[in-house]
Amino acid sequence: MAHPWRVAAVVTLVALLLAASFVAGRFFQPPTTEADAAAVAAPIDVWASAEERVVGDAASFAGTVAAGQTRSVTVTAADGPAVVLRQTAEAGETVRPGDAAGEVSGVTYLFLAEPLALYRDLTEGDRGEDVASLQRALRQAGRWTATDGVFGPSTARALREQFRQAGSPLPKDDPVTVGWRQFIPLGEDGAVVASAAGYGTTLTDERPLLTLQTSAPTVRFTADVAQAASLAKGQDVQVGTASGTIPGTIRSVGAFQAAQGTARAGHEVTVAYDSAADGAPPVGQSVTVTPAAEDAAAPSLAVPQTAVRADASGSYVLVQDPAGAAAPGRASPSAPAERRVPVTVERTGSGWAAVTGDLAAGDRVRVS
Repeated sequence: MAHPWRVAAVVTLVALLLAASFVAGRFFQPPTTEADAAAVAAPIDVWASAEERVVGDAASFAGTVAAGQTRSVTVTAADGPAVVLRQTAEAGETVRPGDAAGEVSGVTYLFLAEPLALYRDLTEGDRGEDVASLQRALRQAGRWTATDGVFGPSTARALREQFRQAGSPLPKDDPVTVGWRQFIPLGEDGAVVASAAGYGTTLTDERPLLTLQTSAPTVRFTADVAQAASLAKGQDVQVGTASGTIPGTIRSVGAFQAAQGTARAGHEVTVAYDSAADGAPPVGQSVTVTPAAEDAAAPSLAVPQTAVRADASGSYVLVQDPAGAAAPGRASPSAPAERRVPVTVERTGSGWAAVTGDLAAGDRVRVS
């Protein structure tokens, strides 16, 4: 080693620094006082104000938006392929009885109100219950005709007017003849077009002329036996989404179902809501459903639930009492005094408790 004295000097310096650190830690300690110890040990008070507010005791349920029912309108041609020559309905539109469904391979199809008891092509002069069924449907579409089950001049005139409105007048030849498959039964409230085959499309069972949404999307959730007892058909609810709330109505409370797979046991509840409203949730989205409180218009005195305490004598809250002496063991001698006030809890909800007792709005209650 060329410079052994340098190594010895470094080792000696390190030893001196370690010794100095030990001495400093041994003899120089931060001062402590009894006041500091008391401050660390004493609890910290958290206060909140009693206030007038609506407290609902209704539970909220986690639900999912389910798609409404759909129906396919299929069309087959008598000879050759069924090709769309004219499409009168577009996706998103609402079709109703009396509207045209489209023209396929030279034949125009119309929606008429169900039920339609048609089973044969009809020619002027025919008689029967199927004729009466067609007559009643034409009347519902706004066309005047007799309803006697006889395909007479008034029925022929009503049919001509209906097809003329659809943009496809019937041939002028007499007698008037129509194919029974030209009339598509539809509920009187109509349906929303979910999809429509475009011009030139060759229709098959897998490619229908139209797909109709016959019922709107709904929200569905499962309630246990106790929860279902408080729910009823026609009951108002609020559907909570990421963008706000939408009013809804319970459409049905199903029968009890045992647990199957990932589905838990309980009653399936279906909620109807306005799917066209601003902020309406899309199919598949998770939402919350809260039954409307019966006393929603009646605010009551309420305190945070964590402010309510209980012992053998009952429920109570601790209220600030500026005129009293500070309670022993609090964070500081200047901590506000408190008094015990017995209360009765009427109901709870959303972290609040509606209470009655010697308490007023604005009183400060100890939460912790």
